[in-house]
Amino acid sequence: MTFLRAHSWTSVVFNWVTASWAFLCASLWIGFWERVWHDHFEHNPIDLSIRYMVDADFGAATVLITMGAVLGKCNAY
Repeated sequence: MTFLRAHSWTSVVFNWVTASWAFLCASLWIGFWERVWHDHFEHNPIDLSIRYMVDADFGAATVLITMGAVLGKCNAY
């Protein structure tokens, strides 16, 4: 997690909110595309299994790494 000295706890909370939002969005997108590719649009509920949670965790990590790279290169000056 990014912990900026100037923003203190705000940056920690922002990263936590971003991680949880990205995890939820990734799990929904993964479930949606699994239905499109494998179930041919059948109306089954999205499974919450360990495999999907690990995939969603990788999706959230991708978002956080990208956010850290952007924050590392950009400045407010």
